Amino acid sequence: MHGLTLQDAIVRVAAFPEGDRLLTVRAACFGPEAEVASARLVPRRHAAPPPDGLWDIDLVSGEAAADGGPVTWRTLTFTGEADWCEGVRLHSAGAVLEHRMAPHPAQLAPRPMAARGWTPPAPASPPARRRFDLFRLALDGTAAAMILAGLALLPLALPANASEPAASLHGDRHHHPMGTATLP
Repeated sequence: MHGLTLQDAIVRVAAFPEGDRLLTVRAACFGPEAEVASARLVPRRHAAPPPDGLWDIDLVSGEAAADGGPVTWRTLTFTGEADWCEGVRLHSAGAVLEHRMAPHPAQLAPRPMAARGWTPPAPASPPARRRFDLFRLALDGTAAAMILAGLALLPLALPANASEPAASLHGDRHHHPMGTATLP
């Protein structure tokens, strides 16, 4: 059995003017298709805040998958009040992801973006040189020889009388269809 695993996680904290904080965790869950479909993040409830300040969250699934099933992924989300929380520890089969938040609330605020001016585009780099390929040269030479041979054989494909005057194609000019001769 493969079991569920967490690949990565994004942890965000929203601070409200009243002093409350809301924690949002988004994690990518990988594993057998049936288990991933029923997977969820379940927080552990603490009677008192833990000494390290990390909130333990478990990855659980209600389905047990048979071996050899298709493997897939899904994004899971957990949201909860985070008044005492200084980070999270995500537990999955054989892996633990830990994320600590900034210790000062001022560091959680977004920084103003610097004004970006126009910068000219970088000059185009010269094309990369390809290395010499003997096989490609042989194929190109063979193709050129076949084209030239086809052009050389083209006159042989024309009818034998194509170079004679047009009058011979319509019969003798001096012979009348009725059997009488006509003078030019």
